[in-house]
Amino acid sequence: MDEHAALLSMLTGPTSSLALLLIMLYGVWKVTTQTLLPKMGAWVDKHLAQVDDLLAQHTADREAWLVSMRESRDQGERIERKIGGLYAKHEQLAAKIDRIAPPAAS
Repeated sequence: MDEHAALLSMLTGPTSSLALLLIMLYGVWKVTTQTLLPKMGAWVDKHLAQVDDLLAQHTADREAWLVSMRESRDQGERIERKIGGLYAKHEQLAAKIDRIAPPAAS
């Protein structure tokens, strides 16, 4: 009977607790390495692909913005040249008018 009590004590005591802990840790390790890590890797890959897409879109938007800024600058320069030409014509016409009919002295 004492032999059975010692065996029962060993099965329900610290030795069995340690064995149970090791079995549970092994189970957690298996679940983590076989289920959670692959899913997390897929999630990270998906997230990085989204970031790459955002960067590509940003680059395209930036290029479009730069093109529009260059076109605006070029258009502004053309407008300045045209206005300069109009001022030159205005000065020529004013000089012709002054030669034809000089301004009255006040």
